Amino acid sequence: MAGVKPTTAAGYRPDVTAACESTLLTLLSAFGSLKGTLRLVGGLVPRYLTPEAPPDVPSHAGTSDVDVVLNLAVIADGDGYSSLAEQLAARGFERYTTASGARSSWQWKRKVDEHMEVVVEFLRDASTDQPGKAVTVDGERVSALTVRFGAMVHDWYGEREVTGQLLDGKGISTEVVRFADVPAFVTLKALAFDDRLENKDAGDLIHVLRYAGTIDQVADLFVQRHLSKSHPGAIDAGLQALRRRFCDDEHGEGYLKAGCVAYATFHGADDDEDDEDAPVKRQRYASGLIHQLLDRIETKLANALQAATLAGDGSGV
Repeated sequence: MAGVKPTTAAGYRPDVTAACESTLLTLLSAFGSLKGTLRLVGGLVPRYLTPEAPPDVPSHAGTSDVDVVLNLAVIADGDGYSSLAEQLAARGFERYTTASGARSSWQWKRKVDEHMEVVVEFLRDASTDQPGKAVTVDGERVSALTVRFGAMVHDWYGEREVTGQLLDGKGISTEVVRFADVPAFVTLKALAFDDRLENKDAGDLIHVLRYAGTIDQVADLFVQRHLSKSHPGAIDAGLQALRRRFCDDEHGEGYLKAGCVAYATFHGADDDEDDEDAPVKRQRYASGLIHQLLDRIETKLANALQAATLAGDGSGV
């Protein structure tokens, strides 16, 4: 939805999240045979990474926009996609106008009904470009904002068949949605939070780390990605951001760090009004979860490297 994002979970509504999913399904049709190259990132991803399964996995807060990473090299080589702007316009998308009155080429909006519109943000890997720079996709009409390590989602992703209602009453459609996997999602979210300190980013991080599997299972995923040696530096950068924003160090105790406070603030309405210690409990929970994850990753990675060394010198695995 256009405008300022809600700062607490109470500000997100299931109908808006459902509208974002319908917008995503409608967007995929604009890319035709190239839709398989799109990678979903951002606040809609937990809907698929951690599907609601009460009472063990509660519903995620939701989202108010749709973020996708484009593979510009593939799109540039695609036949008939020199007019992506026309493809988007034909499906009801318009360039988003910012609060200052400027028309954005990397943000597009889609009217859902007379009361609601959803903003789609196109992103791409920064590569050698400065993060936060808009890079042309289709002339001057469509661009994508550069983000650090965005390319990893082209390799590190999950996929699910998603069935939902297309916009404008076009009927029910089933599409394969490809989205950032746990290590990729957490890395991008950690870097995003490190940059902008938004409550929603902290809420998304802790939700996924809490419900995507056990600590050991999640740690194993990070170790596997680290050992793959693809996208060097990405995992380390994400883990460093988590440690800086959630963990104890020479600057203070972890539960007092910005990440833990942002998480507690995001879920503040869920706290018992009679429990004045509720915010601090949430802060301590967030810090403890991140500490535990980082410790497990460090131990598992050290063990894996030691085993590889022993195997390499003939001493055994």
